[in-house]
Amino acid sequence: MIRTETDAQACKKLWEMFSPKQDAWDDWDLMFAFHDEEKHRFNFLVHQAGDGPPNGMIPLVHDTSESRYMLMGGSYPDGRILWLQYEDFPEFFEHFPDRTVLFELRLDWVTGLLKRCPQFEANFAEQDIRYHLAPPEFEFDFYRHIDTFSAEKKQKFLYDLRKIRKSEPVLHWSEDNEADLFIELVNRNFGTESDYASEENAKELRRVIDELQRSGRLRTLIIEIDGVKQAVSMSLRHGNKMVALYAASNNDYNNLGKLLNVETIQEACRLRVDEISYMTGMQWKAQWQMKSEPCITMRKPPGPWAETAG
Repeated sequence: MIRTETDAQACKKLWEMFSPKQDAWDDWDLMFAFHDEEKHRFNFLVHQAGDGPPNGMIPLVHDTSESRYMLMGGSYPDGRILWLQYEDFPEFFEHFPDRTVLFELRLDWVTGLLKRCPQFEANFAEQDIRYHLAPPEFEFDFYRHIDTFSAEKKQKFLYDLRKIRKSEPVLHWSEDNEADLFIELVNRNFGTESDYASEENAKELRRVIDELQRSGRLRTLIIEIDGVKQAVSMSLRHGNKMVALYAASNNDYNNLGKLLNVETIQEACRLRVDEISYMTGMQWKAQWQMKSEPCITMRKPPGPWAETAG
C-alpha cells in the first residue's frame, strides 16, 4: 500500500526514519534549505504492508512553479538513491503523478533497479555526468595529478597559473558567508543570462549557504587582487567528502577561475578528504581528467516534456 504524507513535521520524521545519513544529500536540514516553502508542497510517498510499519519512502514534493513533482531538494543535488526495495518500485511508479522527475540518480542504483524492473528503461533514458577527484590517488597534492596530463597540456596549465599569480592574488580561507559576492560576480559575468538574476535562485543559494555556515560545514575561499575581492568559492565539507558547490570569479582576469579551482582542490587535499565532488556538467572538468560517472534522471512520462506554466 502507498499513502501520501503532506504534513511537514510528519515528513521530517519519515526522512529521519529512512535516511541512511551517509552523504550530504541525506541531511534534512541541508535539503530543507533547497526547499522553497512558497512553491514546494510536500507529497511524500510511503510504502507499507497492511498495518505494518513503513518500509519504503520517496520524498516527493510538488514544484508548483514548474508544474512537476520531484525529490525534495530538486535538481541541484546529484548521485542520489531512492529509499525503497526494488520490488516495490512498480507500485510507487503507479502513484507518481504525471510530470514526475527524479533528477540525477546514482547509476549503480538505477542499474540494479532496471535489472529487476526492465519495463521502466524508457523512463530512465536521460543521462548526465558527475565529476569528482579522489585526493588519496594523487597523494593529497593536486600538482601530482597535473603531472598525469600530457606534456603540452601540463606546460600550458602551469603557465596559466604562473601568469595569474603575477597579479599577486591574496587568498583567504574562512567559514564566512559570501553568497552576495558570488551572486554579484555571476551576475556581472552573465548579466540577464545569469541563473542568479532570478531572485528565486538567489534566495535558494542564500538559504543553502546560511545552513552550511550554521552547521559548520562551509569552507569559503576569497581571492583578492589589489585589495578587491575578485573570486569566491564556497564548498561543503560533510564527513570525509567535500563538494565544490559554488564558485565564481571576475572574468576580466584571465585564469583566475583556474586558480580558484586549483586552490579549492588543494584545500580538499589539506583536509585529507577521500573525495571532492565537482558535481555534473561543464566540459572543463573532463579536460582536467577528473573521474566521472553517469547520473540518471527518471521521468514519468518519458522526456522530453513540453514546457508547462506553473
